[in-house]
Amino acid sequence: MTVVAIGCALASAVFAALGAFLQHSGVRQVSVDGSLRLRTLPLLLRERTWLLGVLAHVGTAAAQITAIALAPLVVVQPIVVLSLPLVALFGARASGSRLSSLAITGIATTAGGLAVFVALSARTAVATPVSADQTLLAGEIVAAFALVLVGFGASRTGRARCLAFAVAAGALYGLVSVLIRRITQAVMVMDQPGFPWLSALGLAAAFLAGSWLIQVAYASGPPDLVVACGTALNPITAILIGVSVLGETAGIGAGTTMTLTVCGGVAVFGIALLAHSHAAAFAAPAGEPDVSPNASGRANSVRDR
Repeated sequence: MTVVAIGCALASAVFAALGAFLQHSGVRQVSVDGSLRLRTLPLLLRERTWLLGVLAHVGTAAAQITAIALAPLVVVQPIVVLSLPLVALFGARASGSRLSSLAITGIATTAGGLAVFVALSARTAVATPVSADQTLLAGEIVAAFALVLVGFGASRTGRARCLAFAVAAGALYGLVSVLIRRITQAVMVMDQPGFPWLSALGLAAAFLAGSWLIQVAYASGPPDLVVACGTALNPITAILIGVSVLGETAGIGAGTTMTLTVCGGVAVFGIALLAHSHAAAFAAPAGEPDVSPNASGRANSVRDR
C-alpha cells in the first residue's frame, strides 16, 4: 500500500505544479498593482487559464486524498515538494529563459532535504488513528499561526506579502491533510460512531482560506516562490502534526529523529535561497520589464512594491 501511496503522491505533485503555473498566469491577468481583491473575483472566474489551473488541482486533490488514505502523513506529504522544481521548469520553458544558479540551488536543496526525509520516514512511520480531540488541537494551532501571518502580510507589499500569504496557505493545506486523514479513516473503518461533520466543515474552511491566500500570493510574486513556500509548509505542517499530535513516529530512535530534523532544516534553507534569488526582480524600478524566468511567459511589468 505504501508504494501505491507514493505513486499517487507523485501524481499529485505533477498536477499541483501544472495547476500553480496556470493559476499564476491567470491571476496576473486580472490583478491590479500586485494585489488581488474580492471585487476582481468575477474576472478571475472568467479567466480560462486560471480555470484550467483549477481543473489541474482537482487531479491534485484526488491523488493526494488517495495517498493520505493509504500511508502515514509523514511519508506521503513531503513528496508534494516535487511540484517545486516542476513549476520552475514550466515557467522557464514558457519564457524561454534559464533559471539562475541560485534558484537551481534553492530548488535542489529543498527537494533533496525532503526526499531524504521521505526515504527515512517510509521505513519507520506508522499510521495512527486521528481522534476528534487531536483534530481540534491541530486546527487551533494552525489557525493561530495562519492568522498571525495574514495580519503581517496584509500590512506589507511585494516579496514580504507574497511570502507571508504563501506560508499561511501552506500551513492551512497541511491542516487539510490531517482533516482528510480523519475523514477517510471514519469512512474506511465501519465501526466509527459517525461521520465527522465538524472535520468536514473545517476541511472546507481551511481549503477555501488557503486557496484564496495562494491567489493573493500569486498576485504579489513569482509562481515558483509561492509553490516553494506552499509545498514546503504543507508537508512540514502535516509532519509536525503527525509527529507531535498523532504520534506517527513514536517508535523511532533519537538518531533518526535528529536526521529528520536536519532534513527539514535543509528544506527551509532551500526556500530561503529561492526567495533570495527573486529579490532583484522585486526591487526593480517601476516600468522595467519583468525578465524573471518564471514570470508566466509574458513581459509583465514589475511594479515598484
